[in-house]
Amino acid sequence: MTSVNLMNGDSKEMLKNLEDNSIDLLATDPPYAISFMGKKWDKALPDIDIFKECYRVLKPGAFAFVMCTVRSDVSSRMSLLLEEAGFNINFMPIYWTYSSGFPKGYNMGQSAQKKLTIGSARRKDRDLKDQKMTRNRWGDHTSGVKANTGGQVELTLPESKELENAFGGFQPKPAVELIIVAMKPMNKKTFVEQALHNKKGVTWLGNCKVPGDDMDRLPSNLSVSDNALGDYSKYFDLDAWWSKRLRETNLEDVEFTFPFLEVKKPSKKEKDSGLEDFELVDGGVYLGNNDSKNNNTFSSDPSRVIKKKKNPHPTVKPIKLFSYLVTLGCNPGGKVLDPFMGSGTTGIACVLEGREFVGIDMDEKYVNVSRARISHFSNLKQKE
Repeated sequence: MTSVNLMNGDSKEMLKNLEDNSIDLLATDPPYAISFMGKKWDKALPDIDIFKECYRVLKPGAFAFVMCTVRSDVSSRMSLLLEEAGFNINFMPIYWTYSSGFPKGYNMGQSAQKKLTIGSARRKDRDLKDQKMTRNRWGDHTSGVKANTGGQVELTLPESKELENAFGGFQPKPAVELIIVAMKPMNKKTFVEQALHNKKGVTWLGNCKVPGDDMDRLPSNLSVSDNALGDYSKYFDLDAWWSKRLRETNLEDVEFTFPFLEVKKPSKKEKDSGLEDFELVDGGVYLGNNDSKNNNTFSSDPSRVIKKKKNPHPTVKPIKLFSYLVTLGCNPGGKVLDPFMGSGTTGIACVLEGREFVGIDMDEKYVNVSRARISHFSNLKQKE
């Protein structure tokens, strides 16, 4: 049975319980400093002391896969943060592309029409206490959150017509996330000497080949989900790799249990597997555009319709993505660290791929969710 160690507390302090040079891989999805859904923990980049502790506990030549938004201000700062902590960052990042993101562009034509006619860019029916309000969707030219009643504002003024196809700033439909690749410097002179010494300084690209009709291909620094590139997806197909991986590891029952693996972002079923006995809790309502003054992207207003969830974590990543990273980063039996564990996806990947796992989260609620989810998948693994 795979060793799983879950800790509740500040990673900067909890990591001090781990020995020097004892971890084979760091795989994590830390806060991005974009105040996602108004979450307090996502308002700043991680404390550099956490990454310094991660550096200490990693073995010489061990790799780190750190997820990050592609926003230039955040990705550059995250990379430099890792470098300042001691990591070598002179590697290609991995780009993960998908088709299920939704945009938050603010339509300037609509906004200008409302601003010039009623003195405010906010629609009269955009009442934040209106329980019928829903998220804006791609292709709907109304701005922000829209009500079911009201419809599109007609552009009658020349000033608003001139801005009909303009959107505030640059907020296209998101389709890519970044995975920064870093390494703790080696303690041997060459890669081959390091590999012979402790099997580090390497990534296991041969275990992550993309299956093809005629031959398997070594992976590139692009992984594709949802057939996002059409016919070209076959060269970068994360879904195809995962399906083959399940067959190779005799996990067909898991594949049958998880039809959600055919889609990019984790479905409700994937997020809630193992949480059948958990109570539904408030998941909150995402309001669309960021209010930089008040950080008010996420409403806890009791008059709003709050979506109930068993797993309320807002940034759950797919199991197949972290299974890929775990396979790429270390061999079976290796020990993987995630100091920003969230709801436990990295731990699930470790259980399925036969790696030991150390996970830390400061929120006890998410530690409990992680424990239940990991236990569920561990039980499935034992039945294979």
